[in-house]
Amino acid sequence: LDIKVKEDQVRELELKVQELHKYKENEKDTEVLMSALSAMQDKTLHLENSLSAETRIKLDLFSALGDAKRQLEIAQGQILQKDQEIKDLKQKIAEVMAVMPSVVYSADTGSMTPVTPHYSSKFMDTSPSGLDPNASVYQPLKK
Repeated sequence: LDIKVKEDQVRELELKVQELHKYKENEKDTEVLMSALSAMQDKTLHLENSLSAETRIKLDLFSALGDAKRQLEIAQGQILQKDQEIKDLKQKIAEVMAVMPSVVYSADTGSMTPVTPHYSSKFMDTSPSGLDPNASVYQPLKK
């Protein structure tokens, strides 16, 4: 009877040992899973930070693109304005050339000497100039 009781206790202890082995294996699996989870969380955090930085860079690039487009539009507007000014100036030059008396060569004398045109005195500036005709470069006056 004692032997039978002892055998039952041994079987119970062997069952407990098996349960403990299973528990230990499960614990190892849990540790592996927890370390994998921690690694995945670290990777997720890294990806979130990278994505955030990438988004900031993209926003900066789109802002710079908008600025460049705006500057291009301004420059194109200025070019169109300057083209119009050039066109207007060409037209004014053509009008002035049309009404300005040209140099006429006299064919009477046999030699080709230019005949000076006659200008109205009200258009002639006879006051002496303050500029030096021998100067090579003039600097604009600073105001």
